[in-house]
Parts: sequence; structure tokens; C-alpha cells
Amino acid sequence: MIIGALIVTHGELGRVLVEEAEHLVGGQERFKSVSTRGLSASDITDRIRELVLDEPWIIFTDTPGTSPTVRSCVAIREGQAVVTGVNLGMILSFLVHRDHLSVQELAQRMVDDGRRCLDIRWPLNTG
Repeated sequence: MIIGALIVTHGELGRVLVEEAEHLVGGQERFKSVSTRGLSASDITDRIRELVLDEPWIIFTDTPGTSPTVRSCVAIREGQAVVTGVNLGMILSFLVHRDHLSVQELAQRMVDDGRRCLDIRWPLNTG
């Protein structure tokens, strides 16, 4: 069974990331999002548990220390992980490597790849 991805975020960020990733690489199985908007803490936890069960999943969240991350950490079980600071590069790395790495190896690989997407660019025209 391939490792699933659940993107848990404030608002619709997760849905947009799923749509954009699938636009780039095509439709994906076990690739979903959850918005925490309007949900209580226990509702968020329940929703995550309903989706991931006891199977291998990596949960992506937007910001450390906020309800998507905290409730995801409460919901996960053995063989699952929460990775914060989701970005499109991280998601694409996940989708490319999820069929041949363990949850632990995949989580580290995509975090490393996500970090490589961070950069500062300055204007090319200085004149």
C-alpha cells in the first residue's frame, strides 16, 4: 500500500495545494486535504482519524503550534507522521518518492526537498 498524504490547514490552502500538485503530476490516490475552518478541536482530530485509520500516512500542516498541527499530532498513530511548513516542492517530492521509501525516509526526504525550495530572489533589473 502506498503512503497516503493528508494536508490539514487553515482555510482552503490544503485543497489548493492538492489541486495544483495534481495539475502538475496527474490525479493521485490517497491524497486529500482537510480545512480546520469552523471545526472544533475534537472535530479536527476525529476527521483526521476517520481518514488515516491505522495505515501509513504523512500529514502535512501549514504552521507549527497551531490547531492543524496540534490536532494532527493527537490523531496520528504508529507508522504515521506530521510534517509542518507545507509547500508545493515538499508535496511534489512526496508524490515522486512515496512508492519506494518508508514513512520515516520519505518524511526526511521531503523536508529536505521542501527546504531546498526556500530562497530569496532580488530584482534582476537594477537600472
